Amino acid sequence: MRVAVTSAIVLAAISSIQPARASSDEAWRAFDAKVTKACLAASGIRNARPSVIVGFDDRVGMVAMLVSDRTKGSTMGKLCLYNKKTGKAFVDDAGMWAAPPQPK
Repeated sequence: MRVAVTSAIVLAAISSIQPARASSDEAWRAFDAKVTKACLAASGIRNARPSVIVGFDDRVGMVAMLVSDRTKGSTMGKLCLYNKKTGKAFVDDAGMWAAPPQPK
């Protein structure tokens, strides 16, 4: 009887577990666009080129992006940290750093 009750409790617990739901591709595209827009604006670079977004563990709460100047001969670059909770972008100089641009 005790085994039957324990088994019933375990089965009830297992059946109540919800599967993890991943974000949709559309949600990721919207997030990437939001980060890119915020970082480009915060950089103040007129002819800006964003890199791919570098994600961190969710415990960090931030993603990063390098924004560089497309102007020929320019070495201007800004490292952008985007706070996922507040939606704010913070930049600092990152001259001479390089990163591949975002794929089109």
